[in-house]
Amino acid sequence: MRILSLLFALVLASVTLSASPATLVDVQNPVESAAESLNDQQYRWLYEELIPQKDREAMPNESFKTFRVHLKDSFTQFPKPSEILFGNLKSLDKVEGTILYAGLVRKKYKYDVVNSKEQLILNVRIHLQNPTENDSVNFSEKLKQAETLWNNSRVATDFNYSFKFELAAKTSAAHFSVRVLDTTRGPYDTNWGRNWTANVIAHEVGHMLGLGDEYQTVSGTMDCLMSSLMCTAWKGSLMPHHYYFVLRRLIN
Repeated sequence: MRILSLLFALVLASVTLSASPATLVDVQNPVESAAESLNDQQYRWLYEELIPQKDREAMPNESFKTFRVHLKDSFTQFPKPSEILFGNLKSLDKVEGTILYAGLVRKKYKYDVVNSKEQLILNVRIHLQNPTENDSVNFSEKLKQAETLWNNSRVATDFNYSFKFELAAKTSAAHFSVRVLDTTRGPYDTNWGRNWTANVIAHEVGHMLGLGDEYQTVSGTMDCLMSSLMCTAWKGSLMPHHYYFVLRRLIN
């Protein structure tokens, strides 16, 4: 039992990001079920719609890995991207589910859906445990920068939507409550590092929105698209498939 606990702790210690590229390695699920293998082929059409052709042709393995990790979601409806329309929106005020985090454990995602001035706002609130005054200022500023990253790369739809990331003074008002450390690799719902950049925080909030990691943690292999934020948090960018996997939960 102690050996298993130590192994699990080592896995989580290497999961969430530090600022150094050398440490950014993610977990690939070592044992995949037949259902997961079926999903890979069942949703090949979706992969071809979401991932740019140039990436699929130049880096087929990395491209498919970048896509497929997001299928391992408790929300199992994968409509056509063209069906994410205003007329198909559900009436809901929050979204909750689980993702396969680090390829090994189920972890929660949750966010509110606020209908404000003819716009849907996807809102994530984070509570900092015992922060200093500098912590509150630091993370508030970086969350705003992360919010801007998410809003600037939005995919077009026939309805208005935006992202809002903010600190909450009380745990009861937050979706997640995290400890603040000088440096940490997470996990995203437990520990945040003072040395994290806005780009890293945008990646971490991506988990809170229900996105998985696209890189491996156990083997240390970067087998995903390096241009993707959920692959390389220190320099990656948001891609259309990231928005699809979040927005699809808003429709019938």
